[in-house]
Amino acid sequence: MLELKTAIRAKILEERRTLSAQARREKSEIILDTLQAWAPFSTASTIATYIPLKTEVDVSPLLERAGHARRFVAPRTLADFQMSFHELSQDTPLLTGSGNVMQPPDSAPERPLEEIDLFLVPLAACDGQGNRLGFGKGYYDRALTSALGFKLGIGFGCQLVESVPVDHYDVRLDGFLSEEGLLFF
Repeated sequence: MLELKTAIRAKILEERRTLSAQARREKSEIILDTLQAWAPFSTASTIATYIPLKTEVDVSPLLERAGHARRFVAPRTLADFQMSFHELSQDTPLLTGSGNVMQPPDSAPERPLEEIDLFLVPLAACDGQGNRLGFGKGYYDRALTSALGFKLGIGFGCQLVESVPVDHYDVRLDGFLSEEGLLFF
């Protein structure tokens, strides 16, 4: 199973890398427009976002676009592949965490999972049943196991695949958003 996940992850991430910077910007804009028009986004008081890596969907403009109408939090990586979620604003200084992922500092106020209404979840791939293939460390699977908020995978259309191999510990998504629209599972 590990070899299959590794092969799918490598193939899809290479497809994502081949998108031009311009294409990623344009597709990210479409994704953000769709997200902001979606009623559950508008009514969510606390939204867990992520700090995008170079080729991921750029969700960072949400902080400016949404203003102060809602609270945003972002993950911090902890020991033993755990995550905690800390408040994030445009002015929050970012630090480099595990895997060179940018994250809020430990001094940013932490918010418990039960306060988070909507999780924007980065991914390597997703299938039509809501199975998510992450980046291989299990941070999100561990964090989202007990989360009650809506789990929305965020990616480009090329990241939606026919089938993702699933282990017993993998957490399913409730939906997937790409430039091609919203899917619900």
